[in-house]
Amino acid sequence: MIRLEVIDQFTGEFKELDTFGNENINITLQVDDVRDIESKQASYSKDFDLPATKNNNKFFEHYYNIDRYNSTFNPYKIVKAFLYVGEVLVLEGFLRLNNVVDKSTEITYNVVLFNDVANVIETLGDSTIEHLDFNDINHTFNTNNIKNSWSDNAVVLDDGGTTNAVYYPLINDGKISQNGTNLNVDINKHFILNIQLKYLIDKIFAFAGFGYTSTFLNSNLFKDIFFDIGDHDTCTDADAEEQIVIVADTGQGTDSIGVNSGTDIGTTVFDATAINFANESGDNINNNFNPATSTFTATEPTIINVNYSVTIGNTDETDTAEVVLYANISGGDNIALGSNFIAPIGIDYGDGETPEVIVQECTYTGSVDLETGQSVTFEFICLNTSQTMIYNTYTAPPTITLTLNNPTTDCKIKAHRGDIKLSDILKDVVKMFNLTIESLGNNQLRIEPYNNYLSTTVIDWSKKIDINELVIEPIETPKRIEFRHAEDKDDYYHSLYKFENGIEYGKQIIEFDVDSQDIVEIGLEVFAAPFIKELNGTNINLQHIATLDGDNLSPFENKPRLIYKNLQGFSSGLNVNDINLGIIFSNSPIINNGTNYDGSDDDNPPIPQLVSSDTSLLYGYTDPIYTPTLVTQPLNTLYVKYWSRYINEKYSNSNGVLLKAEMYLKPTDVFNFNFSNIVRIQEQTFRVNKIEYNSDYNTLSKVELIRI
Repeated sequence: MIRLEVIDQFTGEFKELDTFGNENINITLQVDDVRDIESKQASYSKDFDLPATKNNNKFFEHYYNIDRYNSTFNPYKIVKAFLYVGEVLVLEGFLRLNNVVDKSTEITYNVVLFNDVANVIETLGDSTIEHLDFNDINHTFNTNNIKNSWSDNAVVLDDGGTTNAVYYPLINDGKISQNGTNLNVDINKHFILNIQLKYLIDKIFAFAGFGYTSTFLNSNLFKDIFFDIGDHDTCTDADAEEQIVIVADTGQGTDSIGVNSGTDIGTTVFDATAINFANESGDNINNNFNPATSTFTATEPTIINVNYSVTIGNTDETDTAEVVLYANISGGDNIALGSNFIAPIGIDYGDGETPEVIVQECTYTGSVDLETGQSVTFEFICLNTSQTMIYNTYTAPPTITLTLNNPTTDCKIKAHRGDIKLSDILKDVVKMFNLTIESLGNNQLRIEPYNNYLSTTVIDWSKKIDINELVIEPIETPKRIEFRHAEDKDDYYHSLYKFENGIEYGKQIIEFDVDSQDIVEIGLEVFAAPFIKELNGTNINLQHIATLDGDNLSPFENKPRLIYKNLQGFSSGLNVNDINLGIIFSNSPIINNGTNYDGSDDDNPPIPQLVSSDTSLLYGYTDPIYTPTLVTQPLNTLYVKYWSRYINEKYSNSNGVLLKAEMYLKPTDVFNFNFSNIVRIQEQTFRVNKIEYNSDYNTLSKVELIRI
């Protein structure tokens, strides 16, 4: 007797649906299939019918009636479901309504069940990175946080606290150069925001409403994997911008304006009176505002909204003073931010006395649009008299407020990676590390690489097998299996490597001595291979990402690449000189690169320090021509570390045997079974490839076993 429980989509209540009572439901149980190695499998039932009882009609809202409109049942949303045989749970996952058959004598609801492994992908659907919230890692992009990111849990968040989810390695787009003792970079183009893969995976599972247990995903090795978000200058969502307010004043009595009771205002662009500021607060964007030079320098395209309040006096007896505040932009025009008119002292104001000075509180507002690297200073010019002064003695010191919009980290990530499907990210991670996903029930999953998933537990099914009919067949083996990353055809370095070596960078090809012409491709859709190359004339091995634009290399909207975080920077003997800001890193450690190799955990150049036991995020080995200091290439590639045992077990030309048999399996056998176990039948051991279980106690289950 089967029993089907569901959770109501609208109320969240448990409900039991009616069954015919005598139906036999076939259930296929599996975690992967030797015939389909490029994807992982979910357990599922064969479709079966439910009667149109009063109870079922209420749940499905009489879906057969085309004149009705559903409000509490949505066939496009999942229905959490639990299938019992007797009192034993044999499948937990979700129910999908295939159709409703309305015959003259009977109405039935045709449904199918999938377990929670399929439920994750089904729940994610077409959701993308755009649907996730990254505001919990909003932080300021500045030189301090760049350097902080090289250590664990050191990047300072805007809302307080720190994070380990972001990383800023140095990445070359073909434009980093060396000049004497300087390494010339563009801080915005070459220190690219990278996001921790573990952080993103956790976001994805939380979004889908699932939890997981995994020694592998919680390991330090996996936590050190990051991917780039691309060029982070662009973020067009104005609603996702934070306002940064910088306030500076002249500091009464501490600068040229405050030395005397007033400071003369010049009358031409040649003797304009520059505003010198002594105190400043709120500047947490790369220290853009320098009070020593009263200069604001933009490290990314910036619109500054200016508000300046100041006391101005006119001592001219006849002329009304017109005082203009200008923004003096380097490499650009002067922009007037408004003007104020101050009456002359010679006017009779009705008190019979002539004032010594006409003092007026003036406010100037306006906007300044700066490109990356441009700077601006602020200066006064009086257009029609030389007898005006700026005063500090009448009110508080003149204060300028600069308000600029700073794109949030959330906005930057979505601007470049927002259209990537969450399900594709999850599938790529499963393929890279050959992960086995097993449902534990209650929306919990167990996730481990194949090697870690396997156990040494042996269960004896010798007495369960029906020996009257056994089918033994060879496992179909393809001619070739190709492991590759996502293609990034516009990348200059990838194209050059393939042209010179005849194979994609990081690709692994496994060939079998068989007559089959089948080729199986295990390819990633999201993550491209990180190309590591020595920066010419240095001992610095960096990730290189660029496209060929005419005769020049330039950045482009590349596919993300996975790298290991280099836990420490290292000294190259060069100062890092930003083309806009000047020297930004002059003390060791000054470089942090991040490569596809782990093992970079000291303050020496990482590539020469690698040993054969280190791990690579490439499937195959690469020609070391571009990394001449790579003395030892790590042997633990993605293929060697995570796939080789699986391939050798299941595609052995000498031992690869698939045994098909029928077995007497009880509901408790299904409930307690784990695909990680070894099954013994007589003196031979196997791993189970698939179980086709029938809910009828009198029907044998069909089992496929792989000899090991």
